Amino acid sequence: MSLTYPTMIPDAYRDNGELADAYTRGWNHGHGIACHNVPTIGRQLFIESLGRVMVDVENIRQVHESLCFEAEQHSRQYSPFEFTAHEFNQHGQGDEETVSSDELWEAFDAGIADAIHADLANYTDEDYGITTSDI
Repeated sequence: MSLTYPTMIPDAYRDNGELADAYTRGWNHGHGIACHNVPTIGRQLFIESLGRVMVDVENIRQVHESLCFEAEQHSRQYSPFEFTAHEFNQHGQGDEETVSSDELWEAFDAGIADAIHADLANYTDEDYGITTSDI
């Protein structure tokens, strides 16, 4: 659906190699989540932000977005994400770093959100299995 690498890194991160890397890592993380959490019409799901829903033609895009951001939050509780978290959290401690840990997290989170939104923007009705008779 979307590109596996961002076509453009936002100005806020582009000129700093560490922030550009954090953004790109976030993009890759978000892209993988968007590709692997595609809902199926007719399936009943429980989503924390929506409650129990039946996936249908009208809500599939909202369900897909909610699934993606929920999966991303849940993924932070398990390895290998813990290695990224440790790296970002330890950044700049005791050193004269030009980039703070918070700035790395901001770039990473922006990459995730941008990738998920880019992926979802490219999904067509056909990708979701929606036919003209469903509309």
